[in-house]
Amino acid sequence: MSLFKTLQSSPATVTIFHNTKIPLSNKLYDILNKTYESLPKKPKYDFQIDLMKNRMPTFDQYEIFVRKFLKSEQDKKILHNCFPFLNEKQTILINDQGKHCKINGSDWSNKIFSEFEYQLIYETFNALENNFEKDKLLPSQPSDIFKAPLVVDWDQDMLAGDVQTLNELLAKYTN
Repeated sequence: MSLFKTLQSSPATVTIFHNTKIPLSNKLYDILNKTYESLPKKPKYDFQIDLMKNRMPTFDQYEIFVRKFLKSEQDKKILHNCFPFLNEKQTILINDQGKHCKINGSDWSNKIFSEFEYQLIYETFNALENNFEKDKLLPSQPSDIFKAPLVVDWDQDMLAGDVQTLNELLAKYTN
């Protein structure tokens, strides 16, 4: 926890980018909630859950992940897995105006989205998320662009994307 937060007695924030249609996302959300609920009253003030349901990180959040959180290959893999189209050579997405956008994937070590690229990705995700239930015939799904779960501990600069990494992230609060 940072000195500033300690002086303010502000709780740490653990954000989960969550999609109820993805079983792993539901599992991680349940673990996070059960862990929070099982904590004694005092530590609860040091830890709060920020639920980002059917949302993806903003460009500013993404930039923080890339610049500050990617300390290991595991961290890179967690973030990379949230953007499935990066594994493709080229992906055609539909933006919020119904126009096709071409996004080129590449090796993670060479790929950091520009703000413009990320804005296209973000707008496309939101357009698909808002219209997916209405129009099941869309060629892309929101999970083609951003695939939850992604759990972020902003104080520890940690990412989690599976049960093992979530347990590692939560160890600070449970021990």
